[in-house]
Amino acid sequence: MFDPDQVPDYPHLITPKSEISSTAAVRAHNLSLVLNLIRDRGTITRADIIHLTRLSAPTVSSLVNILIASDFVREGGIGLSSGGRKPVVLEFNYEARKVIGIDMGAAHITIIIMNLKGEVSNRFSCHMDVLLKPAESLQVIHDAIENLLKETGLTESDLLGIGYTVPAPLENEKTGEFVTHYMPAWKNISCIQAVRDIIKDVPIYFENDANAAAIAEKCWGSGLGYDNLVYIKLGTGVGSGLIINGQVYKGFSGTAGEIGHTTIEADGRSCRCGNRGCLESYIGMQGILSDGRRALANDARWAGKLDELDVKGVVKAAREGNRECEKIITTAGWYLGIGLANIINLVNPGLLILGGDLADAGQMLLDPARQSLVERTVGFNTRTDNLVIGELGSNAVAVGAATLVIANAFQETNIYSALRNKD
Repeated sequence: MFDPDQVPDYPHLITPKSEISSTAAVRAHNLSLVLNLIRDRGTITRADIIHLTRLSAPTVSSLVNILIASDFVREGGIGLSSGGRKPVVLEFNYEARKVIGIDMGAAHITIIIMNLKGEVSNRFSCHMDVLLKPAESLQVIHDAIENLLKETGLTESDLLGIGYTVPAPLENEKTGEFVTHYMPAWKNISCIQAVRDIIKDVPIYFENDANAAAIAEKCWGSGLGYDNLVYIKLGTGVGSGLIINGQVYKGFSGTAGEIGHTTIEADGRSCRCGNRGCLESYIGMQGILSDGRRALANDARWAGKLDELDVKGVVKAAREGNRECEKIITTAGWYLGIGLANIINLVNPGLLILGGDLADAGQMLLDPARQSLVERTVGFNTRTDNLVIGELGSNAVAVGAATLVIANAFQETNIYSALRNKD
């Protein structure tokens, strides 16, 4: 049973009253406070809300009525009495709205529909050369959203919002403009219009893909309970999302987490960034496939098909006993461990989470990575049990994109928009 005396650290419970001025702002603050409390708890009574928030009984009653009218809160069963009439339990309605998560990767597009509990109900995914084909990629996103809405029967009023991730650091979180250094074909192209052609008014939130995956794993996956973690995305490139003290860390200009472009060999392989010896040049898709094609050149099963090889194919060949492909994976793990050791020594995260196609190699990748990082971390930082494969797999980025909506929608600055009545 919920004990109201065991009050967790709720940031939304401690905004100084001096910072809230107008009546509308006070109402927005209180609505956000109460709704987040109910959502965090799942079930709670009005009396417990009064105890936790120190709001008056008439105020709580009024706020709860608004939340019930919006369908985000429902009256459930009867709670235990502490003396007197038994209280009615309030429940958060995780099906009140749906959220859309768009994962626009460098070589794929994944779009999901999710409820407010992190459960995915519908999914679209396809391979796509996003780096070189912006117009075609945006058309795929447009068509996929249109088809998902038809498939589910959802309308715009059923949506809380849309999360949209890109495989590059963001320049503008409101418009989705991103750094096109690695994606020159996208220069001066807006990715928001493909969505706005279908969905006119609901809010759209943008984020870098690795940051979104870190958010997803923290909220719904391997990172539950961790306020300091790093998600390493092993895809076309190699990036990371850093969560420090519960918040995504983006650095001065929003480009923090570019672990793929840290140097691990002073005079090593050329990297697409223009430097040499970057981690990405050894464990990113280009390096893995270059090595993989050499390893499979004499394999009759790949005759005439090496151009179709992807990272999953290299992992599969390694699992099927191809020693050269197995060496590619273990060598990648060894280099990965060097990069992870640098993160551990610098940031001291409680958890390191691996995601992306290369992470499908599992222990074949993890074992050499753990050995390598043990050799390079400062003694008091050395651990191997905090390096794991992410639980959310290929959905991590899209789920993170959808989670952005939930994280933002119930803030007091957005609460009135979130509570708009459904048609």
